[in-house]
Amino acid sequence: MNDDIQLNIAGRITKAFARSKLTLLILLMGFLAGTAAFLVTPREENPQIVVPAANIIVQKPGASPKEIEQLILKPLEAILQGMEGIDHTYGMARESMGVVSVQFEVGEDKEDSLVKLYDRIMSHLDQMPPGTEQPLVHPVDVDDVPIITISLSSASLDDRELRKVASTLMEYLRQVDGASNPFILGGRKRQINVELDLARMRRYNVTLNDIEGVLKATNVDMPTGTFVNHGKVETVQAGGKLQTSIDVANVVVGLYNHRPVYLKNIATITDGPGEIKTVHRIGFGPAYEDERPEDLEIPAVTLALAKRKGTNAVTVAKNILKQLETVRDQVIPEGVMVNVTRDDGKKADQAVNLLMEHLGIAVGSIIILLIVFLGPRAAGIVTLTIPLILLITLLIGMMAGQTINRITLFALILSLGLLVDDSIVVIENVFRHYSRKGIDRFKGVVAAVNEIGKPTNLATFTVILAFLPMFWVTGMMGPYMAPIPFFVPVAMITSLAVAYTVAPWAAYRWCKLRGADEHEHGGGILERGYHVIMKKLVASKPLRILFYLFLLALLGLALAMPSMGLVTFKMLPKNNTNTFNITIDARDGTALENTDRIARMVGDIVRANPEVASYETSVGEPGVIDFNGLLRGSGLKRGPQVAEVRVHLRDKHHRDISSIDIALQMRPALAELAQKTGATIKLVEDPPGPPVRATVLAEVYGPDMDKAREIALQLKQHVFMTTDDVVDIDTSVEEPTSEYKIKVNREKAALLGILPSQVAQTLRTFLAGYDIGTVHMDEEKEPVPIEFRVPVSDRRGPADLSAVFFTNRQGKQIPLSEIANIEKVPAPFSILHKDQRPVVFVEGEMAKTSQVYAVLRMWKYLKNNPLPNGIKLKQYFMADPDITGYSVRWDGEMRLTLDVFRDLGAAFGVAIVLIYLVLVGYYQSFIIPIIVMGAIPLTIIGIFGGHAFLNQPFTATSMIGMIALAGIVVRNSLLLIDFILEYRKSGHSVAEAVLQAGATRLRPIMLTALAIILGTFIMIFDPVFGGLAISLVFGTLVSTILTLFVIPLVYYGRYSRLEKKRQA
Repeated sequence: MNDDIQLNIAGRITKAFARSKLTLLILLMGFLAGTAAFLVTPREENPQIVVPAANIIVQKPGASPKEIEQLILKPLEAILQGMEGIDHTYGMARESMGVVSVQFEVGEDKEDSLVKLYDRIMSHLDQMPPGTEQPLVHPVDVDDVPIITISLSSASLDDRELRKVASTLMEYLRQVDGASNPFILGGRKRQINVELDLARMRRYNVTLNDIEGVLKATNVDMPTGTFVNHGKVETVQAGGKLQTSIDVANVVVGLYNHRPVYLKNIATITDGPGEIKTVHRIGFGPAYEDERPEDLEIPAVTLALAKRKGTNAVTVAKNILKQLETVRDQVIPEGVMVNVTRDDGKKADQAVNLLMEHLGIAVGSIIILLIVFLGPRAAGIVTLTIPLILLITLLIGMMAGQTINRITLFALILSLGLLVDDSIVVIENVFRHYSRKGIDRFKGVVAAVNEIGKPTNLATFTVILAFLPMFWVTGMMGPYMAPIPFFVPVAMITSLAVAYTVAPWAAYRWCKLRGADEHEHGGGILERGYHVIMKKLVASKPLRILFYLFLLALLGLALAMPSMGLVTFKMLPKNNTNTFNITIDARDGTALENTDRIARMVGDIVRANPEVASYETSVGEPGVIDFNGLLRGSGLKRGPQVAEVRVHLRDKHHRDISSIDIALQMRPALAELAQKTGATIKLVEDPPGPPVRATVLAEVYGPDMDKAREIALQLKQHVFMTTDDVVDIDTSVEEPTSEYKIKVNREKAALLGILPSQVAQTLRTFLAGYDIGTVHMDEEKEPVPIEFRVPVSDRRGPADLSAVFFTNRQGKQIPLSEIANIEKVPAPFSILHKDQRPVVFVEGEMAKTSQVYAVLRMWKYLKNNPLPNGIKLKQYFMADPDITGYSVRWDGEMRLTLDVFRDLGAAFGVAIVLIYLVLVGYYQSFIIPIIVMGAIPLTIIGIFGGHAFLNQPFTATSMIGMIALAGIVVRNSLLLIDFILEYRKSGHSVAEAVLQAGATRLRPIMLTALAIILGTFIMIFDPVFGGLAISLVFGTLVSTILTLFVIPLVYYGRYSRLEKKRQA
């Protein structure tokens, strides 16, 4: 059987499986196992990006920022410098505290990195200066970002009561399998408030130190041993725990006239919430679906839960909300509104389901195409292979630890047009063989597959080579895009295996001999038309020259489009989302109530938009962190001058306007409010890709930080604010503020028997309050602290410090004014570091256009002009700055863009080299591979032309499309060249071989091209992957048409001359 031809690997595989009953079992097992994999593989919206990070917090009370920098930041940074795997370190020195944020390389093992970091810090504690507290290593974990947030709000209950409800609810929700890291944001906790009466304390001669010592000694209960009585061991507890506010009130804190002084004699003790240090509420906009309360802003607390690593976000979120509904009636009292303000599980499910619909539409389009061009039988066979390949690919992905997410499905849609190609080529060739008279059915199948086996293997391998280098894309973009270089090659290999097993098996059973007549093939119009045009081009050298000149003109026009402004560059376009965040940074020193007033005005602006459903306001601390905020460092902001407003819009599927346009509508009013109040108000949209500190980010370096701050302010005023479309401009330069310094006269204090530490501790309690311990209440789910504090009315300003006194060992009362002076001095600035260098940041966001052109305009301005202070800045993009002078390095999205396009460009170059090496090895020729790859430059005509035609920017995903096209066009060229060589071996002339090969391979090449176009067209309007679709649709359309002519003509031009020389 088939003894007259030599079988290659494709022919041998087909011979083994085309009549085997095992093939049917493989087919069924592939469908069943793949379906199971699809159902159980975890779903998420985006791939998990593993970025191990931690904040190292070191406190040294009383130290200035400069001391912290010299004694803590620099030694810590030097300790960390030798660690492997660290990408960046960020340092901040402020009064009494230093923070070093460590960001490891993307993909580093999280647990291993954090253990190494902790060991490194602990082993160098001897380098910390005296008086320094032990460093705290606080991990920053992406897995701790909540996937579910539930807002509990009420117009009748206060924040403390809401927190109590949330605490009870959390006990139930945390039990859900897969739920992790639950916490409550907002609401004051229950505590025992001890408001001290300074006048009474002075009268009874009781000091803060006295009260502190007594309460610590009183609130003790510990095991002290055991009794053994009649063979039974009984434990003994000693002490006396404080269990109620009455217990606290009755603590004896001193003696006066030989009578006990109780705490209640010198303080007011209450059981209730503490002072208001943060504010949380929820507001309701016009698009809120349920009945809005009468008050459009009411107190709220938020319960947040993350998912455990490796679990299915969709399943965990659904189970949490199911548990919520189960316990709602028994836990949530009447009058409490429940709003699910974040549901990443639903978000992921919607994203995956939408793309599954797109995948289904793409598959349906390809099936219709196949029916039209190949007829129902052939189309049925290829249709059978499509879901089989996709399901097996998902099965392999599940076994490799991949998840089903947006990028996974984009990869499958991208591969859809490619994976049907192998089966199309096989079936089309089987039909061609079956049209011959007298051929055996089985021999015909084997011969057809054997004939196209080598070029198909090579073509598939070249497509795989085009994608594999993408694995080496660095930074956060690497794991973000990693499903593409994983799933596309897997799908291609699977499609090749299916094309050599299942497709021939089905063709052998379902296709009839001589079934590929003109009607089923759709007629020979295409072939005849192609043959006529090619024949004229082959026969006429002047026509060929005109054709080449026309191509060069098109290529030149395409290459000129970026410089002409017809094609612009951008990292990734913004996405249409259901939420965005507004951050508020009031002037330093702003009181909480004033910041809250600004936040309410922001709420008024937000509520005026008809597409706003609700918004959550947090004052004094940030709202619930998301992935973007986690990596931007938003979670570290605390203080009365800080606020956030998280805006929730009507679902994007139910509104006609995008979140991008809604943000544009709000920006003018927010900018006006910022100017009016002096606050920095930023509207932060969720990035479509990896987050950065700011879209436009200038890092200012130099030897003197005061001068660097001056430069940063001038950059903001004269460069950032004068550049079109740059908004939300800010710097890391703090506004000049003042502070009070209380300088203790050490000599006087010593003579009077008062220690400076005693002064500092007393004043800290006086001004900030102090948790002295906890009361022991078994029924409470959260600790109940005992907080000392002086009433707000007694600590309005420095004049109130006259009431502070100290008692020496002789019992004499010493007022603060007798041993200390109060001075108002300028507050020192915080000091920032990046990678051990002092730095000042200037930040901005883009309203709607690409940051690339804004940064280039700024770069050009600074290149040609000094700043108003006369300093000419050196500028850097990729290199480390020279800190001996003053310089600026452009970071943010610009750096990410440069890194990504550099890596993708390198991947493209490596793919070209690998493809060339493989082709040289296959053809044993240096010239033929160059001819085969000659179609690659032609893709630029379609890619840039398509982007210009649709007025869309060329993005990172557009570049991925360009890389994919390199493999596709080479695949088409290979099919042409291989058939030309086969015809040459059969004794045909160069001209005859060129004409016959082109006409023979025209239909499968066009089918492949149309399959790719129809498969990816559905993605054109996607905000993120639209660039990839544009590249594939327009690039495939133009390059396929041109390849069918260019490759045969170039081959003819080269080898017809050699043929004539041999004939001569």
